Amino acid sequence: MSVTSSITERRAERKPGFILRSIKIDPFAVGVPAALILAWWLADMTRSSEFSMFPTLGSVISCWIDWIFNTSDGKNFFSGTFMVDLVASMSRVLGGLVLGSVMAITLGLAVLWVPLLERLTDPIVQMLRPIPKTAFLPFAVLLFGLGNGPALFITTYGVFLIVYVQVVMSIKLVPADLRNAGRMLGSSRRQVLTTVVLPAALPGICGGIRIGASYAWLILILAEMLAVREGFGYVLWHGYEFMRMDVVVAAMLTIGVCGFLTDRVIVMLMRSRLSWAEDIAQANV
Repeated sequence: MSVTSSITERRAERKPGFILRSIKIDPFAVGVPAALILAWWLADMTRSSEFSMFPTLGSVISCWIDWIFNTSDGKNFFSGTFMVDLVASMSRVLGGLVLGSVMAITLGLAVLWVPLLERLTDPIVQMLRPIPKTAFLPFAVLLFGLGNGPALFITTYGVFLIVYVQVVMSIKLVPADLRNAGRMLGSSRRQVLTTVVLPAALPGICGGIRIGASYAWLILILAEMLAVREGFGYVLWHGYEFMRMDVVVAAMLTIGVCGFLTDRVIVMLMRSRLSWAEDIAQANV
């Protein structure tokens, strides 16, 4: 059986909602966090005074409840602000991820279209990559003021650098035979770029976007510590300033969960749009 016929048959077998049905819960994904929580609870029962600064599991849970439901009636700076912080951080992450990825893909395709452009842009990109992204935060504040502007700018900038390198590498790794075959079949240079090169490079590009998503959370939290007055980074930093380690740990865990969920959503989208890549890898030639 040929690869093409195998892929066609397997696609025909799919039904709407196959992505949700294909999601399987890994026992380790549940068991490991549960074991860590249990170990945390046991450590709270046996801890000595030397570790009194480390928050207990109960104090972190109480902090979460107050953060979400305002059980302290506004006595804490974070009381009842969870939804505001969640929407603020998620919108900045998604905005920076989308803007940075679109800019990176556009420039990556332009580099392939105009080779001279790579010689102009690559030295600049390689010089900017080692510089800490938060080093530009003071300039972003001067340009955009406090608020969403500098946080979104820094996040977009960081995602762009990460995704751009992956886009260029993925495009260059597309076999030349594919491009030559497209040209031999009468496709124009633009058609080869959009219908041959870009689809072949999509798995690598999406892998870069997945890395960029985690990087977006990292940069955003640092930006929110200094440039905005809402968001997970703001709560984390103020928890540190007030020596509320329970707030710090609650914010850290919340960021980790949100980052994990963001990654899972990207993986689901990749599976739905790039299922052909998995089919080719598993096809019996």
